Amino acid sequence: MAQISGRECPIAIMGEDIPEQANRIELHPSLTDSDGIPAPSVFYELNKIGRKLLDHGIDRATEALVSAGATGIQTTPLARYGTGHQMGTARMEDDSSNSVVDSRGRCHDVDNLLIIDGSIFVTAAAVNPTSTIQALALYIANRLKHSARGIPST
Repeated sequence: MAQISGRECPIAIMGEDIPEQANRIELHPSLTDSDGIPAPSVFYELNKIGRKLLDHGIDRATEALVSAGATGIQTTPLARYGTGHQMGTARMEDDSSNSVVDSRGRCHDVDNLLIIDGSIFVTAAAVNPTSTIQALALYIANRLKHSARGIPST
């Protein structure tokens, strides 16, 4: 550790994960919390396009490090327990056969239910989505406020 301390240069490669029908969250059939609420089961697999994107990023980062004089480069192709912004589980689209909510965040199948968070994104960039979620929440809340008052909104 004394040899590498202060001389490491970690680089994280992040890319956009395209929507994949097989990636999903379901309620676990038997595992529950202390209140008896089913635990989530997360199903996720990186697709070929995502794998190629990450491999390309790793190759470019390796080139940059080698050019800077780095030695002993280590790569982790996909951090299994790394962080991420899980989104897209309640896809937004006006076509109810292919989504959970419409363009106003209204659930297709449950009256008076709005979903206003990152789950309604069809896809998202590789960076923190907080500002986009906030903007979307303000947009949907404003439309809801206007419709409740009978004011046309655009």
